[in-house]
Amino acid sequence: MRLSEIKFSLLLIFILQVNILNARDYIVNSAKEIDELNLVGGDKVLLKKGVWKNQTLIFKGKGTLDKPIVFKAEKEGETIVSGNSTLVIDGEFLIVQGLVFRDGEAFNKNVIAFSEQSKNCRLTNTSITKYDNSDKKMRNSWIVLYGEKNRVDHCYVKGKTSLGTTVGVYVSNKPNYHRIDHNYFDGRPPYGGNGGEIIRAGVDQTSLLDSYTTIENNVFDNCDGEIEVVSNKSTHNTIRNNLFFECSGMLTLRHGNYANVYGNLFIGNKKKDSGGVRIIGENHKVYNNYFHGLTGRGLSAAITFMNAWENPPLWGYWQVKNAEVYNNTLIDCEEPFVIGSGKNEKTFLPLLNTNVFKNYISGTALVVVWEETAAKTPKNVRFNDNLLQGNTKEQGFTTVYAKNRINKYGLIYPGEANSETGFPPLTKEQIQLLEGKDIGPDWQKLNKKFKIKNQNL
Repeated sequence: MRLSEIKFSLLLIFILQVNILNARDYIVNSAKEIDELNLVGGDKVLLKKGVWKNQTLIFKGKGTLDKPIVFKAEKEGETIVSGNSTLVIDGEFLIVQGLVFRDGEAFNKNVIAFSEQSKNCRLTNTSITKYDNSDKKMRNSWIVLYGEKNRVDHCYVKGKTSLGTTVGVYVSNKPNYHRIDHNYFDGRPPYGGNGGEIIRAGVDQTSLLDSYTTIENNVFDNCDGEIEVVSNKSTHNTIRNNLFFECSGMLTLRHGNYANVYGNLFIGNKKKDSGGVRIIGENHKVYNNYFHGLTGRGLSAAITFMNAWENPPLWGYWQVKNAEVYNNTLIDCEEPFVIGSGKNEKTFLPLLNTNVFKNYISGTALVVVWEETAAKTPKNVRFNDNLLQGNTKEQGFTTVYAKNRINKYGLIYPGEANSETGFPPLTKEQIQLLEGKDIGPDWQKLNKKFKIKNQNL
């Protein structure tokens, strides 16, 4: 090695050592102390345990992939943020963890917000409960994501009752690539109108812009805020491996195109208005999902394709085109497939060029509901190679007589001879959902297993 190369290597080692030595741990007692910090990569800010009331927390700094800046409870689960306190995450490679937001009211402010400048930031191992506005018509969200490549994971969120989505993703001209995963959404009572979603990915004004948000490995347990438990309102999003358990609502592809929806479990247990997936827009794929005991009809059916408006505005109902729906299993659902839901004088355009194939249906006398009879043509929708445990005159369905199989979690599969059709075997991630493992904060164990209560073989 030449002398110049040795000198350069020694300089790099020196710089790294200086950076390591500069990283510090700060124990703080108030938002004012946080504001006075000049944070660098590798720093840790430890919030003293106890109650932090009426604090405007602003977490600023620029960390790196190797040296994020950490903003955490001194002891996870024992730093209680309350009153009208809020938190803004504003920087790069920032990690917030272990906080408890409880007994508060943020009014028209969002409780936790990733700023527009935030990038590669993370909110983890945090809970929000009893943080509702006393004025139920005052709109706010509990978590909002601006910026790009931010993540919300292993959080526990319970019971928002006032107006506004619980978690909101906002989209700009640049894809954001956010990730929302391994969270436990433990109920939301009916709000009584629009604005009670658990997760909304985008808004109608920006719904044709790319988001590339991934929503995965979450549990939605008795989330009844409104018909849209998860509302997709942007383009190129992935919604996979989530459990929707006894929710009076559904996953709605409300706006935007190119959504991938797969590996999700929809278990209704005969709860009123429990639904599956509502499809609106273009080039969506809905596959490898499991639907069981759903009572929803029409707009709330297991898999429903809406009619559309002619020349709709961004907030209107856009035509379903080029959808692919395959390898799904639908057991004991009131209405497995609905074509043309929402039909009226204004909502009259049927779906186009849609394929529904290799799905498995059991435990229902009614397979397809044609609210839009004009769609009974191959240019509109084609049913092919679907299997049915029962009888129907619908084209594209074959009756099977082999006895259903049932696994240890209560999920039903077609007989061995037809094993390549319908929902595939459970993955490790899906088993963890059903067993309540690796969901929510690690300091607050989820002692609940999710079971199918109604069997119809």
